[in-house]
Amino acid sequence: MGMGSFAVNSFVIGYDDLKKIVPKEINAIENEQFFKEIGWGTIGQWLSCDDDAHLVMRLMGDGSRDDDYNQKVAEIDVSQKYNVHVANLKNAFNKKTGLTLYFDHYDMDGGDRHDNPNDKDGCIFCVDGMVQLTPAGEKYKDIITEHRWTQFG
Repeated sequence: MGMGSFAVNSFVIGYDDLKKIVPKEINAIENEQFFKEIGWGTIGQWLSCDDDAHLVMRLMGDGSRDDDYNQKVAEIDVSQKYNVHVANLKNAFNKKTGLTLYFDHYDMDGGDRHDNPNDKDGCIFCVDGMVQLTPAGEKYKDIITEHRWTQFG
């Protein structure tokens, strides 16, 4: 692992499997206005940072829209639409699986040649709720905690 790198891990569901579970919600996102310009990579980046600006950067990044008012209106409109779609996707996934869907972003240029995060154009569909403590682990959960780190040497 190179300098400045850090370890990350998560349970991940691939795009094709996710689409089998919640096809209507995936299609709603992919059929939304500007999806071709935004794409899953930008959505993953936006949701992993919880910053609506990432969603609109793709649309405004070419400099052709430099009117601040129009940009702000577009940002609010687009982010509100996608917020609703993402909430619907997460709720439908939870209702059908009992698990929690969340998002991360993978930058191939900053990654490692051995990485295989099972992403869709840079968007990683992560799942929480896959691990349950044993009865013995439950008893000591307040003093034994999971940690991850890297080490040079």
